[in-house]
Formats: sequence, structure tokens, C-alpha cells
Amino acid sequence: MSLESTMSSPTPLSFACAEEIFGNLAVQHTAQLVANASDITLITDNHGVIRDLAFQSPSLFDEVGRGWVDQKMVDVVTSECVNKVEELLGAAQDGHEVRAREINHLTKDGSNLPMQYWAMRLGDGDMIVVFGMDISRISDLQQKLMNSQLSVEREFAQLRSAESHYRMMFQLSDTPQIVVDATSLRVSDINETATRLFGRTHQQIGDMKVLGLFESSNTNALHQLFRAANDDQAGDVNVKLKGGDAITISAALFRQNRKNYLLLRLLPSASNVSTFFDPADRQILKIVNELPDAIVVTDGERRISAVNNAFVDLMNLSGPGEALGQPIDNWFDRPRVDCNVLMANIKEHGSVRRFATVFRSNYGQVENVELSAIQIKNHGEPAYGFAIRVSAAANSSMENQNRSLAQTDEQITNLVGQIPLKDIVRETTDIIEKMCIETALDLTNQNRAMAAQMLGLSRQSFYAKMGRK
Repeated sequence: MSLESTMSSPTPLSFACAEEIFGNLAVQHTAQLVANASDITLITDNHGVIRDLAFQSPSLFDEVGRGWVDQKMVDVVTSECVNKVEELLGAAQDGHEVRAREINHLTKDGSNLPMQYWAMRLGDGDMIVVFGMDISRISDLQQKLMNSQLSVEREFAQLRSAESHYRMMFQLSDTPQIVVDATSLRVSDINETATRLFGRTHQQIGDMKVLGLFESSNTNALHQLFRAANDDQAGDVNVKLKGGDAITISAALFRQNRKNYLLLRLLPSASNVSTFFDPADRQILKIVNELPDAIVVTDGERRISAVNNAFVDLMNLSGPGEALGQPIDNWFDRPRVDCNVLMANIKEHGSVRRFATVFRSNYGQVENVELSAIQIKNHGEPAYGFAIRVSAAANSSMENQNRSLAQTDEQITNLVGQIPLKDIVRETTDIIEKMCIETALDLTNQNRAMAAQMLGLSRQSFYAKMGRK
């Protein structure tokens, strides 16, 4: 219901015996009744000048006091309310029906004080009595309600956005996945890759028992898998589809809307990759998996989605699963430098050849390697492929760097006794700066902008230091 309301003519709603009841009322009592009728009562003349005022609300008195006396009412309201005041006083002066108006005043601290006013002329004179009700509490409640509504709408929009995001990821995933009601074991959702695997449509699979998608001989194994998933101890089991193709299935339990669901992921078994790939693809995958060079595939966030056996051996992993989902940065010996420079080159050029860096295995073993990398698009999203080879040239480069360090150490040692300490420190600083700049340029293939970024310098500072070398 709007706070704006229409004040009807007082005649039908007046006291029936007003003269008998109020005729002998003293002036002071009449003034007290008028003052008590609202939070603030203003008395204005026919020019809208406030001649007197009374307060029922102590907080309003503290805020306003008697500072409005002898001021025009239009001068103590906000600019957008001037017309409302003029209409309010004009209607009362003419004796017309007066509609209550919401009018704002500016307080001492600069905030708005919302009031609801209505007015009436006093007898046949020029004075107008203006009754005001403080509606700041109502405005605060309205503001809180609006803020709560906006907050709910924002959260709902974020929820819808997150749901759309994850449904898109679920449907576009190259891994067949099924969501199953953990109680009834009926299919709740299935992605497109899984529907192609089973050779059925989404409508044909939807709401059917998940056990009906596999050979009946696998029922016991699947029940054991589902029970283990409920106990958070699920592993992988090998089962057969209705058509006889062998696959490996894993299960994970999650909860949504107070119900338990199982997420089933279907992967090709070691003995039957034909379920997912045609012969040419199988041959390529087999070659990639057996290559002596390590191969890594990551998503746009540099999280690993696939590795071959050589990478598992190089990094001393227990298996490919230990790397999946981990950032490739974890295996760089200097991730903040080398990895950032590598990725910047890939994004700029699309591919990189023979990038020298150092990898550190799970056991802390350091390997000097060369990387070739490429950026591709996977369903519109960026993905990266890396070929990693242990580099003898990198070892030689490291030996050269060690020799350079030894020569630098010898130069500094020779300065002792020849010049004062403060000059040795200055000379040493220049030598170290020169070494750092040369090393950064070597690591970035003479890319000055990237070398400056690697050293934490602005381009201007980097170029200035280069000019002094």
C-alpha cells in the first residue's frame, strides 16, 4: 500500500457534536491537541513562511529545533520537493481537498529526512497548519526490503549462472558421465558423450535403471561399487556394456537438495580402447602414450588433463592419476619465472620450440629439460600441449653459468685490497646486475619486455640499466 494517500473532506468524518465538545476548549488545550496530532506541526502564513512549530517527536526536535522559524517551507526541503510543498500549501489556502505528500528535508549531516505532510487552513484566516509524520523508519524498512530483494535476485542470478556453467561443462565433457539417484539407482542426468557411448538418445536413457545399461553379469560388481561410494571408499571396476564392450567405471557420491547422487565416470579399459576411439585415433594415442618424450595436456588454467607414461617416469609419479587436475607449474623449478615467460610466449606466438627450463620431480630430483608447446582450442576454450625432453644442452648451459659464476667470484676476490669496500660493493652490484640482465635476456630469447618483467623492472628502468652495461 502506497504511503501517498488521499485525505478526504473532513466534513463526513468529523465529530457529530464538535461545537458542544470543543466549543469551550481553552486556546492552550487546543494548541496542545494540534501539536499532539503529529510528529511535527508547522504553522505557515499565506506566503509559506513558517511562523511557529511544535514537536511530538524528541528526535525531530533534536534535529530541527526552532531553526525553521521565519523561513519559507520551500527553503527547508530538498529541491525535488519544492513543487510538492507549493501544491500542498496552495490547495490548503484555497480550501480544496488536500492529498498527503511525501517530502524530504536535508538534515545537518547531509542525509534525507522523509516526512509525510498534509495541511488545512485555520478558519477564515491566512494561517495554515501543516501536520507532519516522520516516515524515516518506514523508509528504512522499505530500503532494507529492497536491499534484501536485490540480494536475493543477485544470489539467484549467480546460482543460475553457476548452474548453466557446470551444466555446459558436464555436457561438453569428452568423458562419458552419468548422474544417478543413489537411492533408486535411476539415471537423473547423462551427458552427450555417454549417450553416444550407449547408442541411445537422452530420452531413452532418462529415468531408467542404470543397471540396465550394463551386462547383467556385472550387477554384483556395480552394487559393490555403489556401496563403496556411499562409504567414500570407491575404487574403479571393470564392467561390460550391453553390447559387450569393456569399460572402467568410477563412482563418486555428492549431495544436492537433501538427496544423495552418484556421479559415474566411464573410461576405456586398458584392453578395449575401441569403445571411445576409431582405429586411427587408437594408433595415435598408443604412440603418444609410449613416446620416450614426456607429453602433457592442460586446460586454459594450466591444470593437467592428460599425461603419457614418459611424464609419469620423469616426475617419479605413482601413475597418471597423480598428475591429473594439478597445475603444470608444480613441476617447474622456478614456476613464477620460467612458467610465466613460457605461457606469455605461447599466448603471443601460438607455439614455442626448445624452451630451456628446469623441472623438479616429486622426489626433488632436478632435470634440465627443453619444452615445445602449442595452444589449441577445445570446444572454444584454450588448451595447451607440452612436449618435454631431457636436455644435454641445458646441462652444458648450466655448466657455463657455473663457470661464469666462478669467474665473477674470482673478479670480486681480486678487488679486495685494491680499492675501498664501498667501491667493491658498487662494482659488485654492477657485475651482478649485468649477469642478471644477460641471464634474463637468454631465458626470454632476447625479448626485452619479458626480461624486464622477469626481473621486476619497468621497461624504462631495464633499458636504462642496459645502457650502462
